[in-house]
Amino acid sequence: MIERVGIKNFKSYKNAELKLAPLTVLIGANASGKTNALEAIRFLSWMAQGQKLSKLQNDDFIRGKIKNFPRSGEKSFTLECTINKAGLSFETLNFNLEEFNHLAIELEIRQGGDLHIGYEAISSYNMHTVPSTPPGYHYLYKTKTKSKGINTNIEVEYNNFSRGGKKPLIICNDQMSIFMQLASAARFQDGHKKARQVIPERTHEFEKFLSRIQFLAPVPEKMRTYSYKTEKKLLENGDHLSSVIYDLIENSEERSLNRKYLLQFISSLPEQNIADVGFISTPREEVMLELKETFGGKEQFYDTSSLSDGTLRVLSYAAAILSAPSNSLLIIEEFENGVHPSRADKLLKSIYRIAKERSITVLISTHNPALLDALPDEAIPKVVFCYRDPETGFSKLTRLEDLPHYPELIAQDTLGDLLTRGLIDHFVKHQPTEEERKRQASKWFESIK
Repeated sequence: MIERVGIKNFKSYKNAELKLAPLTVLIGANASGKTNALEAIRFLSWMAQGQKLSKLQNDDFIRGKIKNFPRSGEKSFTLECTINKAGLSFETLNFNLEEFNHLAIELEIRQGGDLHIGYEAISSYNMHTVPSTPPGYHYLYKTKTKSKGINTNIEVEYNNFSRGGKKPLIICNDQMSIFMQLASAARFQDGHKKARQVIPERTHEFEKFLSRIQFLAPVPEKMRTYSYKTEKKLLENGDHLSSVIYDLIENSEERSLNRKYLLQFISSLPEQNIADVGFISTPREEVMLELKETFGGKEQFYDTSSLSDGTLRVLSYAAAILSAPSNSLLIIEEFENGVHPSRADKLLKSIYRIAKERSITVLISTHNPALLDALPDEAIPKVVFCYRDPETGFSKLTRLEDLPHYPELIAQDTLGDLLTRGLIDHFVKHQPTEEERKRQASKWFESIK
């Protein structure tokens, strides 16, 4: 699965990395760069779906004009992705799964405002980070000579797994991700048997992990209608909610477990006592979800057309995490919308538990202090703080556990209060001196006497 995303010269970022855990919470002030980081991931996912850069002008999945994608003053930007062993399905024998796990794509703006791939490679991440990496050719492929002007042909050098000598070259199109163009063994010479097996396998893994990233920003009105039973994929706005839950509860091999998990999610809703879920079906094979509520021994049914915005959002979170493929990435923006502070603890614990059980990575963006205080203890060190460098203005991403003296910071207060009081921001931007740390420790010690 995806374990890190690198962002270079994209919008407000100069050079940053977003490390991912089973539950990663992205926090930071407005305009700090949180959305820009999510858009970098969205761009990678879009390219893994086989989209052409020439069509980008007509798509609005990223805010702003193409000319504004590179950081101010730059003409190119680079997006990176590193995957780990989880979820890999290689058939190749004697193949080190830690090799060729790092994808880098540089996109550049040419005269006329068109985007072209200037460089792309899949390599071994250790090559970039571990000085003791043994010598050798650590690329699966890399581009060599890029196109010029409006030309779109780009030379690609691939690994034939032979020692020494020049690596073979093929021609690809710089308007589509190179890894998508190397998915067929037919692209490589007949005599390069290992290349014909390994390269398509590895490029398929990147395509699989990136293309099935699911974004969720639910719109309640889109979830209040009937949907066809055949619509089994939850859309970003929450559309198809009823049919997705129908499939999970009525058709899935894990339907009993899915029903149990769904009811656990619903139990995080305030002022409700939901006993079960059901469905209204039509002759046209449409379906609408309904909830059975029990109060004082009396039963009452509510379908999605009458449910509150908050209830629908929680249902969409449940549908998304239960329907997501194993080893995939689910991104929920502005998670606090519709989540009652008193029930955030139970909801987040359910998400964390199911994410670990189903091997799913969940990335949540929020600035709600109450939500942060409800995080499971194991997830707190993995929280990522997004901020603007006070000197350069560049956006930066820092995992809390990577901060110097992190234990001292987290011992001062709850995470939510640390954010509200501006202590995280101050701690990150103004690292305290040794003398200041001693005074803070002394003050805290006096407060607990």
